Amino acid sequence: MTIAPEPSWQILIDELKGYKGVILLLGDTDSGKSTLSRYLAQQLVSRGLSVAIVDSDVGQSSLGLPGTISAKLFTRREDLDEFHFEKLFFIGDVNPAKRIDQMVYGTRKMADLYRERSDIIIVDTTGLVTGDAGIVLKLGKINSIRPGQIIAVQKKDELERILERANETRIHRMNPSPMARQRTRAERTEYRRRKLAEYFTEAEMNEYSLGDVELFHNNRPQSGRHSILSSGALIGLNHKEDTLALGILVETDGDSVTFRSPIKSLKGINRVVIGDITV
Repeated sequence: MTIAPEPSWQILIDELKGYKGVILLLGDTDSGKSTLSRYLAQQLVSRGLSVAIVDSDVGQSSLGLPGTISAKLFTRREDLDEFHFEKLFFIGDVNPAKRIDQMVYGTRKMADLYRERSDIIIVDTTGLVTGDAGIVLKLGKINSIRPGQIIAVQKKDELERILERANETRIHRMNPSPMARQRTRAERTEYRRRKLAEYFTEAEMNEYSLGDVELFHNNRPQSGRHSILSSGALIGLNHKEDTLALGILVETDGDSVTFRSPIKSLKGINRVVIGDITV
């Protein structure tokens, strides 16, 4: 993917020279954060650094899938041509305001996976930056992952209520790229539909049945299953908290859960996480 950089982006790269640690990107919806994160990764990898991207934009993820926090390590420029997740943490919703605790925890968990393996971790975030939910979510991430650098992409001062509480962190304030385009709600919905369709058609779908498995919803174990289960629900197929794949729920029968998934083996799966997304 060829990215035409803004002049300020090259200045930012120069300012990051010699830095190793966590970089957090903040910005409103459609401010160009994902394109900027990918450009930063390209430039930093070209300088011989290993870079992990943690994509926590559960609604419009570029690296992962809707309803997930995803991550991947890049060590060569060619790696960025295969811009596809290697790790997932299933949240189960595309609205971060409904899953603030899980969003904070999942972002930290994914970042922690790469602290010893990478020189730099770039954390891309959702566009929820205003209102009580947006402020709590972003401050939760800042306090949890402790970034050394924050890149704040803002049109006016919409991030300042967050940034004023992160005064111990180096902050780079930037204007959105004029190339960033506002997308409609319909376009966002179609993007999510297409991402899931690609995932579930890229490999053969198989039907499985799992018995004696932990069932979770909204990060809580469930005993009364039928009140939260519906055919077509997107599910996370986990080994404890680690999401190995996604599936589509078919039915439940007693302690058994039947689903369809492109996963090749059920080895290690001992938890099914029910999401609030229907496929």
